[in-house]
Amino acid sequence: MSMDKISYDYKDYPFPENWREYKLNQLLEVVERPVNMIDDQEYCLITIKRNFGGIESRGKLTGKKILVKNQFEIREGDFIISKRQIVHGACAVVPKNYEGATVSNEYDVMNFNNRLLSLFFDYYVQLPFMRRYFYINSDGVHVEKLRFKTDDWLRQRIRVPSIIEQQHIASILATSDKAIRLKEQLIIEKKRQKKWLMQNLLTGKKRLSGFKSDWQKFEVGQVISLSSKKINPIIEKRVFKCIELEHIESETGRLLGSTISSMQKSNKNYFKNGDVLFGKLRPYLKKFYYATHEGVCSSEIWVLRPNNKNLLPQYLYYIVQSSQFIEKCCVSSGSKMPRADWDYVLNLVILLPPLSEQTIIAKTLAITDRAIDLHEKQLEELKKQKKALMQLLLTGIVRVNTGKVN
Repeated sequence: MSMDKISYDYKDYPFPENWREYKLNQLLEVVERPVNMIDDQEYCLITIKRNFGGIESRGKLTGKKILVKNQFEIREGDFIISKRQIVHGACAVVPKNYEGATVSNEYDVMNFNNRLLSLFFDYYVQLPFMRRYFYINSDGVHVEKLRFKTDDWLRQRIRVPSIIEQQHIASILATSDKAIRLKEQLIIEKKRQKKWLMQNLLTGKKRLSGFKSDWQKFEVGQVISLSSKKINPIIEKRVFKCIELEHIESETGRLLGSTISSMQKSNKNYFKNGDVLFGKLRPYLKKFYYATHEGVCSSEIWVLRPNNKNLLPQYLYYIVQSSQFIEKCCVSSGSKMPRADWDYVLNLVILLPPLSEQTIIAKTLAITDRAIDLHEKQLEELKKQKKALMQLLLTGIVRVNTGKVN
């Protein structure tokens, strides 16, 4: 099996001959530790996230408030499977901080014997053929209502290396996970920094060095225009890049993709270089984009531009990201499909600094945006590297022995 072709069939995997084959029931055993619920005692409840996202707390409740009384204790190192969500990758090894928590009878709790390391198996279950095992051993007519057949799953076969090699593989992958977590924490911190900068620089609470001139008050409608120019792609001879809502990533301003206008049938909003796009449908999703080219976009996207010399396009881009602007947009019409109302937003009062100060503020925030974007790209690369490592190490394509890669 090549790295370019991912197989969901166990027989396609080129496991080394000295990796031993076992049935899962030779490595794992279902355990039950019933909890005698006491009304005034608190219990820590957990749930398992999809896509092998680990365990998270559901909070603490007294026994009296827990409706499902069939609860079971879990311990550090247990392997937990959500019977109804396992086809979505809802399984995990219990970490130390959830020792003694409880789960209902909707979960399988299993122990490992001395042939299988819990940390190794936590990665191993993410292999495509293991995902297939979860699926083919579940019954039901709808993917959200499948019921896991534990005994059938435990009869499936896998190949694993020695405990020593399992330890080294798990250690390498854990190091990769640590790098990913550190990068995620750094991105969170950078986003906090940007939020602080916006809250202070866009309001004048903090002034950049060298600027002392007074700011002026304007209503949004006095300085920002909502473009009404439409393009009918059926009769329009020119072909434009077309941006739909799904092409704009929430909260980042990143363009994820586009289509072309000639493939569209409904009227589109026209935009030009320097315009600011803002998604009016579900404005709480915070979809905004600074146009660096001419094009068209969904009618569910506002095309905004300065309408006088008091506002720069680059500064407008950060105004639409401000909490003040977003909150005004979220006072909208419709419940299932809420849309921002421009007639309401245009009365919002904002403070604008002189153009020279707008320029520096916009550049400062743009530098922060570029730093965040760089770290997010590095995070994507780290995740790709981990995925490749898992495919190589967990199948024996690359062998690990006493800490060295052969």
